[in-house]
Amino acid sequence: MEIKKYYLGDTCFEYLIDETNNVGLRLYPKSKEAKALKQWELQMAIFNPRARHSAIWSLGRLAYFHLVGENLPFPGSTMKTFYMDLPLISQNLKKEGNKQKIETLLGSASGCHVLHTITYIEGLGGFEVETEFINDSGKDVTLDMLTSFTIDTLSPFHEDDAPDSYNFYRFNGNWSQEGRHTCHSIEELSLEKAWPGAQGCYGALRYGSKGSYPVLRYFPMAAFEDKTEGVFWAASIAHNATWQLELTRWDDSLSFSGGLGDREFCGWKKHVKNGERFKAPKAYIATAAGDIHDVCSALTDMYKPARESHGEKGLPTTFNEYCATWGKPTQEKMLSYCNALKKYGVKYLVIDAGWCKAGCEQNGNGEWNLDTTIFPNVKEMNRIIRENGMIPGIWFEFEVTTKGSVLFNPEYDYMHLTKDGTVVKTGDVRSYWDFRRQDVRDYLYEKVIKFLKDNDFGYIKVDYNGSIGVEIDGAESGAEALRDHMSYVKDFFALMKKEIPDLIIENCAGGGHRNEPLMMGHGAVSSFSDAHECVEIPYVAANLQDIMLPAQMLIWSVLHEDDSKDRLVYSLAATFMGRVCLSGPIDQLQDWQQDILSSALRFYEKLEDIIINGKSKVYGNRSECMRYPKGLQVVCRSTNTEMLILYHAFEKDIKDLEIDIPDGFQMKDTFFGDKIHVTDGKVKILGAQPFTAGAVLLSR
Repeated sequence: MEIKKYYLGDTCFEYLIDETNNVGLRLYPKSKEAKALKQWELQMAIFNPRARHSAIWSLGRLAYFHLVGENLPFPGSTMKTFYMDLPLISQNLKKEGNKQKIETLLGSASGCHVLHTITYIEGLGGFEVETEFINDSGKDVTLDMLTSFTIDTLSPFHEDDAPDSYNFYRFNGNWSQEGRHTCHSIEELSLEKAWPGAQGCYGALRYGSKGSYPVLRYFPMAAFEDKTEGVFWAASIAHNATWQLELTRWDDSLSFSGGLGDREFCGWKKHVKNGERFKAPKAYIATAAGDIHDVCSALTDMYKPARESHGEKGLPTTFNEYCATWGKPTQEKMLSYCNALKKYGVKYLVIDAGWCKAGCEQNGNGEWNLDTTIFPNVKEMNRIIRENGMIPGIWFEFEVTTKGSVLFNPEYDYMHLTKDGTVVKTGDVRSYWDFRRQDVRDYLYEKVIKFLKDNDFGYIKVDYNGSIGVEIDGAESGAEALRDHMSYVKDFFALMKKEIPDLIIENCAGGGHRNEPLMMGHGAVSSFSDAHECVEIPYVAANLQDIMLPAQMLIWSVLHEDDSKDRLVYSLAATFMGRVCLSGPIDQLQDWQQDILSSALRFYEKLEDIIINGKSKVYGNRSECMRYPKGLQVVCRSTNTEMLILYHAFEKDIKDLEIDIPDGFQMKDTFFGDKIHVTDGKVKILGAQPFTAGAVLLSR
């Protein structure tokens, strides 16, 4: 066994090359290098049907693909196969500025090649993975499975099948209840190795999202834990259409992979002509010793370069009028909010749905003509907003037309997506532009990009309130047609930023249905959820600490003139887990309520570094139920020099909590943090009452 070893950051990469020149990859924290075993030196067991364990170890692969017409060893379970030879052609380590890349070229019996690239960006905790299929076979082929990433030989710390040692974490979607993670043992998932130990597939967990809501039931992110060694591996997929993740039991070890939904999962296949290339969606991977929060922090580190490319300075705050007008904005109201907000330093002032002529919040949209009866002079309004130090923003759902719009009518069907020749509609009220068409893109350039330019808007909230489904017409498979269409959608987001370099784009899809790395990267900020007024907002925001960058995460805080002190503090404190997004009739707050808001925003200003660069952990005894939460939740976000302690107490069953922290931290500031007590090495939350919150900022 030849081993090529690389050290990137805190991670050790081992490329294992066997006698047939096939390549597998092991990665683990450098701190665990002495614990990594050489399973390839094990004596493979002689067949014994009564043996409790028969040593069977396989190399795995750097990538998996399947071509139509080739053998499929485990149909119905997985389209992966370790029987396929993918011999090493070349491998190179390249340095490009602050990046290092390991490029590995693999061959195959079909004559096709795979280029597998790991990229490390100095200072970040995870790694970028790209897998590119190259058809050099001399003939056209049809691809119907290709992984974005694969991490095989899990775990490298065991000589056997490691009973009771492994857990698998999934991260759930669900509208307004995003981010709950579930942890199941390998045994609970029925992925144990079965007798008598012959090499093969002992089951696979294959799941994902089908359609144009990449975050529907699940986020495209998961983690594998070796709990005996305290080591985690995590991965996420950057893709705005159908994706899948898969955990496969090969033998003594497991294979963790993901990428596009394959043919068995969603019917995907793609023709690749001779000489053409096809790249799988980008993926991110990470490994860490510690807990689930540690590996998630390393993984989401990889989203920082895309966020930083949008050029935001600091963490500007937002006011979105939606929960003040509920779809009935007017110019008069916007100027009233502007006048009320100017003293707080709020940066973005956003008009939400309902500004269109003939539009009624989400219905009647498509023409995107401003209703001048409610916005008689939008240019003058935006001039006043900018004069008061704010950037005007506006809502669009430009990928669709909705019932009530002329463009929803049959004469425009040819410009919309179809399935089996029939226009795709969701709820019989929403149809979808076909972004593969140049006339559609030209139309939306005029209606969206030119509108923003002509009216001096500097912020756009892009909403998306329905999923197309798994298939549309127009390619060799319905799933490939969807992938192609969604790639043009992504390109339109990039075009908006190219045409208006200072434009701030908010990524929203019914709240959080597009909070995956690709679309988050095309927006400076993302709506964390559609949780607007509800008591579970801090619960959801805490969940998402592991999945998103808090510096991108817009968290709603809706304020009313009849809110009590406790309610105001509870709502405002939740935004300390990400980005402040105020709403509600802000111009009607009483003086004492304005004082609390001012206090919250002054406290928030001091959190800039910790929100951008910190790491979060969640403590407490909060209930499983989010809709009727009980117990105490404490989020601790820290850097080497600062620590934010934020608690939310829910309905009942609230227990005092004590957390160990490093010595030397002292109180720097507080926001209604009288229930938080700090001594050297300890933080105690004592006597918190139902539906209250408080925060302290510590430094050393």
